[in-house]
Amino acid sequence: MDEGEQRSQRHVRRTVSMLGACLATTSAGTVYLFSTYGPALSHRLGLSSSQSNVVAISANYGLLLSGPLFGWAADTIGPRVLSLIAAVGSFTAFTALAYTYSGAWQMPSWLILSLYMVLVGLSAQSANMAAVTTTTKNFKQNRGSAVSLCIAFFGLSPFVLSHVNTVFFAGDEPDTFGYLRFLSFLGLVTSVAAAGCLTVVGFGPSRYASVPPGFVVDRPPSSSSSSGLLSDRDDESVYGAVKAASTTVREVGEGSTGSSTTAEPAPVNVASNGVDYDTARDLGGWAYVNDVEARLLMLVLFLCAGIGIFYNNNIGTMVNAMYYSSTPHPEARTAQRLINHHVAVVSLGSFVGRLTIGIVADMCKRIWRLPRSGILVVITACVLVSQLVVISATTLPSLLVGSACTGLSYGFTFGFVPTLVSVWFGTRHFGANWGVTTVFTGFSGQMLGAVFGRVYDANLPDRDPAQCPQGSCYRAAFGLAVAVAVGSVVAAAVLAKRRARRRRDNRRRWEAEEIEHVEYVPFVLAE
Repeated sequence: MDEGEQRSQRHVRRTVSMLGACLATTSAGTVYLFSTYGPALSHRLGLSSSQSNVVAISANYGLLLSGPLFGWAADTIGPRVLSLIAAVGSFTAFTALAYTYSGAWQMPSWLILSLYMVLVGLSAQSANMAAVTTTTKNFKQNRGSAVSLCIAFFGLSPFVLSHVNTVFFAGDEPDTFGYLRFLSFLGLVTSVAAAGCLTVVGFGPSRYASVPPGFVVDRPPSSSSSSGLLSDRDDESVYGAVKAASTTVREVGEGSTGSSTTAEPAPVNVASNGVDYDTARDLGGWAYVNDVEARLLMLVLFLCAGIGIFYNNNIGTMVNAMYYSSTPHPEARTAQRLINHHVAVVSLGSFVGRLTIGIVADMCKRIWRLPRSGILVVITACVLVSQLVVISATTLPSLLVGSACTGLSYGFTFGFVPTLVSVWFGTRHFGANWGVTTVFTGFSGQMLGAVFGRVYDANLPDRDPAQCPQGSCYRAAFGLAVAVAVGSVVAAAVLAKRRARRRRDNRRRWEAEEIEHVEYVPFVLAE
């Protein structure tokens, strides 16, 4: 098979795999649907706001705490097995919730619901890791855009499914049981279909024949196994410390006259000197966990994602409070439709944020050479603005604006940080690294959710949402959310400062041809 046919075959397989990744993240997005069935479930089973918060956040614990395990699994056993695990887990969890809601299954304790929600989260993470890790390893030059598209369906899923709930299940008497059964079969079908599509194709041979000693490049695929994994054959010529070519080649850096690399022409929009000093490394395991920049990135995600998780889990309660307190003759059907509308807006905002941030970041990086760390600061500022909008909302329309802003900023965060992990720390251990990065974000969501529940219950001891005019019963909880957002901006600014210093030092050493002292691989060469 000639090179053209191989390239065409890789393209087809990569496209099919991308389709499978979108199906997998569509299934994973059901973890964010609690607000569409949570209020009805809590009312039927007599849960307090604090208990409902614990049940809701349990899904996020399952989703996030399992990240390292499923990330490692995605790196080692492949995406197909993870997709099948997601299919079984999602079907089981939503079926259990449906029959518990209907009363067919007895519930000895409300904590049993938390276990069901943990299984929802585990299933979502299994599908998500299969999709994101596969996409990261299949794309190189347009990785930010590809990962954003994949993750965008994670955000789009709640938008679509909340509308499905409104159209087919939110009648005069909302059919929550039927809706939960629908979700169980949806997770089963989409995850099984994803298992048939997902495979690690890789991104083809490197543009560079060789790089200086000690530098790292992503490995092109040597073969693909039936499990969806690349061959584990370790070839030092394409992965790891690469030997310098003996032939003399053109200069790579501005002012560089004796570089020992052979390089094909740099792609369009690469800087004139062919080197991107926003650098990459190959870190995994404890080396990743102990890295200062990795820890700062984890902190930024911990703070920003916690706000989004907390808002997703409580928007139903907030809408109920504002609707019942502002309407003389409230109806349960209307309340459910308003909740679905807000969930849909948050979801759509998250989808748009996840989809656009990768494309915009890629363009800013290639055309204007803007550092990714600087873009991260802008994203955290967007999170802060969203919480300022929410805390000032006193009507349902103004709260809807807050929902849109929160969803958009949440999408920016989760659409961009995976790209940073892969670009700054390499793709070899991406699954495990991304899992570790997300593992603690549920705790910040739990902290904010616990504060929300305590404030809400303290102000409404009889649990009557009609006694909460203009959201006064929960507004104090968002003061903490604003403080958390401010902390994320500070952490991102510190990280950006460190990255800027690294770039300056690396450029100086590269241009001085002090190859042995360069701590990071220039991105273009690494990628």
